[in-house]
Amino acid sequence: MDEDKLHFHEMGLDDRLLKALADLGWSEPTLIQEKAIPLALEGKDLLARARTGSGKTAAYAIPLIQRILTSKQTVREQAVRALVLVPTKELGQQVQTMIRQLTAYCSRDVRAADISGKADISAQKPILMEKPDIVVSTPSRVQAHINAQNLQLQSSLEMLVIDEADLLFSFGFEADLKSLLCHLPKIYQAFLMSATLNDDVQALKELVLHNPVTLKLQGSQLPDSSQLQQYSVRCEEEDKFLLVYTLLKLGLIRGKSLIFVSDVDRCYRLKLFLEQFSIPACVLNSELPVHSRCHIITQFNQGFYNYIIATDEQGLENPTGQSQKAQEKGKKKKNAGKKGKDKEYGVSRGIDFHNVSNVINFDFPTSVESYIHRVGRTARADNSGTALSFISHTEISMLTEVENALTGDNTHDSVLKPYGFKMEEIEGFRYRCRDAMRSVTKQAVKEARLKEIKQELLNSEKLKMYFEDNPRDLQLLRHDKDLHPAVIKPHLKNVPDYLIPTTLKSLVNPLKRRKKKKNKTGGVMLSSFKKNFRGKNPLKSFRYTKKKREKKAGKS
Repeated sequence: MDEDKLHFHEMGLDDRLLKALADLGWSEPTLIQEKAIPLALEGKDLLARARTGSGKTAAYAIPLIQRILTSKQTVREQAVRALVLVPTKELGQQVQTMIRQLTAYCSRDVRAADISGKADISAQKPILMEKPDIVVSTPSRVQAHINAQNLQLQSSLEMLVIDEADLLFSFGFEADLKSLLCHLPKIYQAFLMSATLNDDVQALKELVLHNPVTLKLQGSQLPDSSQLQQYSVRCEEEDKFLLVYTLLKLGLIRGKSLIFVSDVDRCYRLKLFLEQFSIPACVLNSELPVHSRCHIITQFNQGFYNYIIATDEQGLENPTGQSQKAQEKGKKKKNAGKKGKDKEYGVSRGIDFHNVSNVINFDFPTSVESYIHRVGRTARADNSGTALSFISHTEISMLTEVENALTGDNTHDSVLKPYGFKMEEIEGFRYRCRDAMRSVTKQAVKEARLKEIKQELLNSEKLKMYFEDNPRDLQLLRHDKDLHPAVIKPHLKNVPDYLIPTTLKSLVNPLKRRKKKKNKTGGVMLSSFKKNFRGKNPLKSFRYTKKKREKKAGKS
């Protein structure tokens, strides 16, 4: 099987590209890369469906770079040759990072610019005046630059990529996209990359593709049970908080975790609740500035934080339904006076969180696609992962819908296994959770939201220039600090030994128990300084002074 597999060095790629791929440690292409890159290099239009974490970004970035390198052997004129459209600013930054890594040895010949994440259009004009070979952006930002005559695509564009195509319409980019297509040349090569092939993608296919090759590479949209374990546990509102406290505080869930909630208020309610027990967590939602969001994701990937509490807003809950558009119109009116709401935000899709061990659905998603995209943040590539969903009585119907979609015809086989946790064993913790929840009032949540936004705006804007000059200081900027608008009760920080169920004692704090055993022999708390000091203590031994006196007597 490996003998039939097409390798990167057999695809006719430039040596500089192959060297960059070797630096990334990519010994062989993923399935989507193996199938898509040769077709793209032949000049074919592609409609590719592959699940998240399958290497879709490199599958289109590699042929883009290769074709630009080839064309520059004959054409010397500098121009924008490729446009990559993304639904979110965070994904734009991620695509730019990938292209930068792939062009490490040909950065003079292939230049890329991400114009999706900055607010000021005039500040981006000088970047576009240099005519980068590849432009990465959201449709609305490209359209704004075309209207401002900062960007001309009609004469030079050769390739168009639409990444996460199924999200563009649901993020409200339909009008921008249709307007943008009028400014493109009549002939260009196009790639549509998507995790699902819904009605929106079919509509886009008609608009931008010409006789495309369709790649449907995975029958299942999520990895199988050998790689991804999915569990559900039935619990109501109070029990959700009790269970998440127990799992995190007792260390029953190990590794980096994403905790999804339904809205921004829930984000801060859960963060303030966990603060009561000294469990630090970051908040990620559409109210935070884009620079802060990208910095949080970067630091999470670098291992600064273990827990992110994320919302799943702006079209992700029901990406294809007509009612969603009505909901969005209602939201726009409702939030017209509010600052900081970013429609180009989405955590459950597109963003590449590294090494996520667990996804916890604190609030169950309201659509099958949202569930797939949330859970798709873990068990990426060859890594294993766990997804745990808390299900209240109002969410059971949605659970059934998700089960039916994932099992297909195998209705007897359940994908989400019951999480065998005995709630009665942690009943002793309930009074502590109630005690903590009394401090997490509506006013405390409101104050936390305001405090976080002010804090992150300061970090994002005023310190941006400073951090560009002093990148090391950026490591000191943490996003999981306590907000503390609620009254903190110090006694909740520690877990008394008598409250831990006997069945869990062997799993909880194994290091602490080891230390206690050593203490009986008297060895752990003693530092090397204290040991040495005991040996040289003149009050413990008189040999030292006797020798001194004998020497003195000999001299006299």
